[in-house]
Amino acid sequence: MVIQKVGAVLDRIGLESVRSSPLSVLFILFSVVVIFFASQFPSGDGVGPSFFPIAVSVGIIFFAAIDVLTGSDTELEMSEFDFGPAAVVAAFLVGYVLLMPALGFLVSTMLFMPVVLYYSDIRSKLLVVALSIGFPVALFYIFGRIFLVRLPEGIIPVSRLLPQLPLVVTF
Repeated sequence: MVIQKVGAVLDRIGLESVRSSPLSVLFILFSVVVIFFASQFPSGDGVGPSFFPIAVSVGIIFFAAIDVLTGSDTELEMSEFDFGPAAVVAAFLVGYVLLMPALGFLVSTMLFMPVVLYYSDIRSKLLVVALSIGFPVALFYIFGRIFLVRLPEGIIPVSRLLPQLPLVVTF
């Protein structure tokens, strides 16, 4: 019974279903690359720095594979899609990754967030400022203090100016 169901699924997966979901295939390939590089991170006792990238990548592969298997056609034509904002955000994302070692996680994320929020049609200045400052600080405390993941500090260690909160989890 199981072999018949697997065979039916494999019969449904053809070149046409892969062609109808090129973005899903790209997500799968990108996730495989992320898993490869994340598996080379140094591992320690318990949950290491490779856990989150690998877990997210496995989730992406799972949902992208479902999209390929269902083979549903989208109604969005590529000619109707405006690539301008996506290209700007992609360029800023590359700059964000390149500048993070020099500027550090906090500063680079605080500079990157307003761009992403602007291209996400969030125009409230108060909300942009609150998210651009609050989100990186919250991530710093979650990953830096609770999960004990070292985040890049940059040339000027701005993260050392933040107050030490008693958030460290000890086992």
